[in-house]
Amino acid sequence: MKTKMNLDVVAETEEEKKIEEFLKMLHTSKEVQKFLTSMRKEAKNKKVFKYRERIKDVNSAIRTHRINKKKLDEAHDYVGISFITNNEKEVYPIINYLKEKLPNAEYIDFVDEEWIYSPLVYIKWVPPLGYNVFAKEPLIPNEREVPIEIRVCSKEGYISEQSAYYSVQKNDMTNMPIEEKQNLRNIVQHITYKLALLVTRNLTEDEKEKHTIELNNIISRNRKFLEKHSDLCKDAILDLGRLVYECEHDRDITEDERKLSKKEIDDIDEQLKRRFNEILKKEEGNEVDRICRAIKKMIFIDYQELKSAS
Repeated sequence: MKTKMNLDVVAETEEEKKIEEFLKMLHTSKEVQKFLTSMRKEAKNKKVFKYRERIKDVNSAIRTHRINKKKLDEAHDYVGISFITNNEKEVYPIINYLKEKLPNAEYIDFVDEEWIYSPLVYIKWVPPLGYNVFAKEPLIPNEREVPIEIRVCSKEGYISEQSAYYSVQKNDMTNMPIEEKQNLRNIVQHITYKLALLVTRNLTEDEKEKHTIELNNIISRNRKFLEKHSDLCKDAILDLGRLVYECEHDRDITEDERKLSKKEIDDIDEQLKRRFNEILKKEEGNEVDRICRAIKKMIFIDYQELKSAS
């Protein structure tokens, strides 16, 4: 997906140069690679839906430092890992493994949806129905500890987190104040999570009704705020459609990504969003029904046909 972040940055201050030097070391560290290999192996053993990892890009780290003013010693996600499970039950065995491997880490539990629920969503709950794990591990001898963030969440949690994170939180094409951006991101993430549940889960009629009522309440109570940022909200919904499609066609897309360039992958992502927008425009009815019907139709698009059209 084409980034909306401003990554045209160069290390200028002494602190930024420290960040740059440390990250370059992480990218070449055998110890870090060994740690990531162990995480990868555990993901395979637990048969998770998807496993993702990255060592933070230097430009992205400097950009983040300029926004949040945190120094190198305060960073928490220079190594990022995601275990994306098929459902909530599969979260716990991974957490148990991590608690053995990283006993000194901080474990933040977001599994209880009722505990995190708020109609205005002005509380942080990333990712929904999952865990955030923050660790600082002495992976590299004689060097500062490596800041690691691990997210363990369900497939629907991943879909909603990604929809809101890149369309809103990491979008530098807006001058929105940081707090307002965070509030919008949380509301959008809650909306996209409920939508993801409605279109991907085999829910009972009572469960469908419960999630639909809660979703409509979130939208109606925050309507003015959402309308104020309608372009960002629309982009998040288009990303939602893309991400649900990509999860449903994960095997084909994952095999393709090994052979394609980043530009080709970005082009396919944009093609998915365009196709979803075309389908969405033809749907009638209230917002929730329109989006759900459009996503369900989107899922049946043939991936090879879509790829050749991009």
